[in-house]
Amino acid sequence: MKNPTLSIIIPVYNKGNYLAKCLTSIIDQSYKNLEVILINDGSTDNSEEIAQRYQIIDQRIKVYTFPNSGVSAARNRGIAIAQGEFILFIDADDWIEPNYLQRIIHYTEQENADIYIWGITKETENGQYSLTPSLNGVLTQEEFLKAFVKEQYETQRGLYGYISNKLLRQEIIRKNNICFNQAIRQQEDYDFFLSYYNHAQTVCLFSETGYHYVTGTAYSSGSMIKHVNFIGMIEIHLKCQRILQQHNCLTTENRQLIEQAINGLALAMFLEMPTISLSGIHHSISLLEEHPDILTSLQTYQTKFRQLKSLILKKQIFLLYLYIHIWKSYLSIRKRI
Repeated sequence: MKNPTLSIIIPVYNKGNYLAKCLTSIIDQSYKNLEVILINDGSTDNSEEIAQRYQIIDQRIKVYTFPNSGVSAARNRGIAIAQGEFILFIDADDWIEPNYLQRIIHYTEQENADIYIWGITKETENGQYSLTPSLNGVLTQEEFLKAFVKEQYETQRGLYGYISNKLLRQEIIRKNNICFNQAIRQQEDYDFFLSYYNHAQTVCLFSETGYHYVTGTAYSSGSMIKHVNFIGMIEIHLKCQRILQQHNCLTTENRQLIEQAINGLALAMFLEMPTISLSGIHHSISLLEEHPDILTSLQTYQTKFRQLKSLILKKQIFLLYLYIHIWKSYLSIRKRI
């Protein structure tokens, strides 16, 4: 039997309220040459029952159940199983419009690229809106790396880190051992795609939409995050900086945008502490000291939190303790006014 051209990987954890709509939107597509790899990541609701029912309805759907290990592990398992030339990720609480896959695959027939990137439609409690890349056409790796940072960091739309608006070549993933980092829980998608961009020689971008990204659902990755790993996020931005530097694409503007993101996170480590303690502040400073480049960059960073920056650089732990308490008190009073 001919291998499917497209492998769709869907991680599932307690998505029983959404999974049927997601799978129906896939099997009703006009494009048929695909496999659907559904990784049930230890769901405790009726997700597995729904998945098994759809597996009977459509033999292109294959259900695999594992103990709960997180969305990154689930996606890595899906990659290991995939047989298609191309890989596409879909989240179990999202859905796609009719003929969406046919329209996407059409671009692979017109342009030979290592990755294809398009837009999404975000559904929120206040309505929906579409995001599309400002970049367009087929770009070389150098052109793309120089250009995408401005849109990713300055507009903060994040399209180049979203999981579901990209078509990837399985060969590139396997050849370069690209996988999701299971140790991180924030921006793991962006981290994965940075690794992929590092090996993509050509990038095809277009303004197609049709993928509906549904926000605020139960057990979504964002809703399950209890603690922000600021250092982990900083390291992802440092990774972006290294990749751009490696390919001679780290322009002055790109460096400034990435450093702005890094320095903002460094300050947020203190401003957004869930529990204020001297030991916690000392720990945060120790973490920053492991990244001397961040502290060097912070010295010249222009911010309205100049006093906070100074206290961090001088390692004034007790004064930082007082500063953060005053800051949180101010925010509390402002909310009540």
